[in-house]
Amino acid sequence: MKEKEEVKKALEREKKKKDYLARKMHYLLSTQQIAGIYNSPYRKEPDPWEMQLRKAKPLRHKKKIEKNAMDLPWPIYADSFGFQTMPTLPPIRRQKPQGPFRDTVDVLQQRFKPLEPSVQVVASSSSLQLAQEKQRQEEWRNCIQDEKYVTYLFCFIYYILNLFSLSGMNTDKICVF
Repeated sequence: MKEKEEVKKALEREKKKKDYLARKMHYLLSTQQIAGIYNSPYRKEPDPWEMQLRKAKPLRHKKKIEKNAMDLPWPIYADSFGFQTMPTLPPIRRQKPQGPFRDTVDVLQQRFKPLEPSVQVVASSSSLQLAQEKQRQEEWRNCIQDEKYVTYLFCFIYYILNLFSLSGMNTDKICVF
């Protein structure tokens, strides 16, 4: 007797679960425009689960309770400027992260190791000009000949009439360096 009642209760529970599932999955029901996922066009008859979905009513969403602003408690925690400050929350229980991680000592050594700046950071922005100036000073100090080599001469040539020469003109050159 008890076994039959238990079997009946189990069947009723399964039926309730199926009805609830059918109500929950009612949106998968086929319509005139779109076939549902349980209604294959290649079958002669629709799936029994499709029939179950047709019988069931759709599950309704729970309505949210609207709270009145006057019913809400006024903020207890406020600083001198009127900003609300939330009380500190207890720490969240963290599970130990899974994975093959490096040892914490190695990570901390890498994190706090001294800075090794790159060449670009070590070099000064005016180092090129300083090096060029230093090279000029060394060249001047080691210079054997003090006179600068002039690549060309800029000469003015004046033609003066000469009464006693055959050419009739006398040239005097004045060169400017």
